[in-house]
Amino acid sequence: MGQKRYCGQVTDAASVYFRIHNDLADQLLRQSHQLAGVPPEDRGGILRTALDSAPDVARLLSPYTALFADGDSAGSRLAFSCLSAAATFPGARREQTADLGALSTILFGVDDITDNVAGEWTDRDVTALFRRLSSVLTGERIEAGPGTRPMDQALHAWQTWCDRFRGYGAAAAYAPLLAEQLELTGAAMAQERVWATGGEPWPTYEEYLPNATVTFLYHTWWLAALGICGPSPADAAVWDSVGEVTELGAACLRLANDVRTFQRERSEGKPNAVLILERAGLRTEAAVEQVSAHIRELNADFTRALTGLPAGLEWVADGQRRCVFFSGGWYMARDTHAYTVRDLAADADAHRG
Repeated sequence: MGQKRYCGQVTDAASVYFRIHNDLADQLLRQSHQLAGVPPEDRGGILRTALDSAPDVARLLSPYTALFADGDSAGSRLAFSCLSAAATFPGARREQTADLGALSTILFGVDDITDNVAGEWTDRDVTALFRRLSSVLTGERIEAGPGTRPMDQALHAWQTWCDRFRGYGAAAAYAPLLAEQLELTGAAMAQERVWATGGEPWPTYEEYLPNATVTFLYHTWWLAALGICGPSPADAAVWDSVGEVTELGAACLRLANDVRTFQRERSEGKPNAVLILERAGLRTEAAVEQVSAHIRELNADFTRALTGLPAGLEWVADGQRRCVFFSGGWYMARDTHAYTVRDLAADADAHRG
């Protein structure tokens, strides 16, 4: 795939990868403001909260620049990650927003590893990485230094984050479930790699989506969010109660992401909902419309499912609604990279007052 980025330097292949724009998606989507999914009255406060937390995330992850294939902390998805956390939990404390933003930033870096954007790895490497992420969460310590390889730095960044996660009162209840989810995600990521590298024929749309909702990492993020923002003492049975809602939210955002990124994933040879429908004979425009129609159906199902959550989980319902609406609206306007902390500050200034 060409030269990659290490030690904080973006090299040719990664630079080209992040310059791929989906002009067709811009033409076909209902172009909207990137904060269209955030209630207008909340936008100024959410932007300021995200901006306040960004330096904390940058300090936490500054030793691990090789993890981020799209640039250093000012140019990477750090700003988007903080904004997403603030949009999901606008009433969270600064440290909670920062830890959720750091989590998303690390997961973006891990995803770049699995896509061979940050280094070149096999499906076995991917499975092993997620197995190590799981074991570090449950107590394994990595004593050797982080080195310069993105995978090693990912593990050290994760260990740093896990140390902070364990400080939350509700975290212990959800850590075993999060460890299990990481194992499931590793297997799903490896399956994607097999499809992408030709080890198996591409799946049908119906076969693709259940696997792709797992690799989107929404389940992983929300398990951590329950531990960080949930009440203590915590009841791990909450995860069963929010299972349907989480699955629907993940599907909504996976498909929205696929519409936004199909041009880049075409260059990777990676399965994507739009590309799968193209292979089945649809023109690109028709494939985008079919996926968009499915997103609308799933959004309706998601909204109905939120109303069925048990009493006491209103905060989860509100957070998941905000999360899906924010990210879904964002994908209608732009991709998640190339949004810098400077851009975030400019947006916060524009909404001030």
